[in-house]
Amino acid sequence: MLKGWTRDITLAIQARSGATPALFVWIGVVAIASLTAFAFLCVAAYDALALQWDGIVAGLIMAGIFVLIAVIGAVAFALARQRAKARAILERAARAGAPSWLLDPKILGAAVQAGRALGWQRIVPVAVLGFMAAQWARERRARGGEQS
Repeated sequence: MLKGWTRDITLAIQARSGATPALFVWIGVVAIASLTAFAFLCVAAYDALALQWDGIVAGLIMAGIFVLIAVIGAVAFALARQRAKARAILERAARAGAPSWLLDPKILGAAVQAGRALGWQRIVPVAVLGFMAAQWARERRARGGEQS
């Protein structure tokens, strides 16, 4: 049950932000490629001023290669984020249509045992109160999903 809650929280975060481990890897690739491109552009600018067109061509070619890598990384980052958000939204929608946890045989067995141990006259009001709280939480969560 706790594992299901953590998975729901993870899916909610992914649906809102698109954050996945692949996203952070691509952010790292983009950052490294951008810093490298900047370094080569600085070296190329220095060579342009110092040597006047001799060593600049190699520096600009290397800077162009790393800029291309940064652009490819940014595109891959955007696609991975969009794919993660769509996947999380679809999985959350699939889970919303799943049968209620109240119909789980383990939960029903525990309820029957509690009813036998405590007596049905004592357990029914508690069960009704719990059911009402669950329905209120479900409606509140559905209303919060519609607003965002």
